[in-house]
Amino acid sequence: MKLIPSIDLEDGVAVKRVAGRRGTGLRLGDPVELARRIASYGFTWVHVVDLDAAEKGELGKETLGILREITGLGLRVEYGGGVRSLEVAEAVCSAGASRLVIGSAWLRDPGILGEAREQTGCEVLAAVEEDRDGFLVTRGWREKTPLSLEEAIKIVAASGATGVLYTQVWVEGSLRGPDLDRARRLRELYPGFIVFSGGVSSLRDVEALASLGFDAVVVGMALYTGRIGWEEAARYA
Repeated sequence: MKLIPSIDLEDGVAVKRVAGRRGTGLRLGDPVELARRIASYGFTWVHVVDLDAAEKGELGKETLGILREITGLGLRVEYGGGVRSLEVAEAVCSAGASRLVIGSAWLRDPGILGEAREQTGCEVLAAVEEDRDGFLVTRGWREKTPLSLEEAIKIVAASGATGVLYTQVWVEGSLRGPDLDRARRLRELYPGFIVFSGGVSSLRDVEALASLGFDAVVVGMALYTGRIGWEEAARYA
């Protein structure tokens, strides 16, 4: 299993929010310098999210340039935020991203997952963002949907997507640890490629997710607060 450090963008600056709420968490500064630090530890992937784009549906003015600089460091980028059309998907992949995460667009039209994969050549993950009540949220986690995890997985499995980015929204950025029972249920529902995100607080959490068969895990707050050391995390690079 791979550990993928995350870089979240807010107004072009790297931040880490708690449960997606603006004004919470950490302000980390220049995202390219942060990516350079990540690359120095030997990581091969970085997870980049434009939080403003996720909320508003439009890429930030600096986002594509930031992606080009980060990929220029030799990192492969898994990108999410505001990918709601094939045109944006093409622009993000042309800027160097290797993997796209599509959220609200696939909830309207699941066909965009397979279409984006075919048109761009990027891997394409469906964002499956589950709230505490077991239903999906969308648009920067501000809107509830009537779709359950089980229903969502059935749709994604038939869509042509590369796999799933699964986020436990209620623990994201909290350092409380993931809900492993729900994680196990997802792994049983979906045998394909899954990246896990949300609440990871220690290497013990990473090891538990690896034992459940997840392919990768996105880690942010635990790295930036020192709960997981960069050198020990790099064992999973």
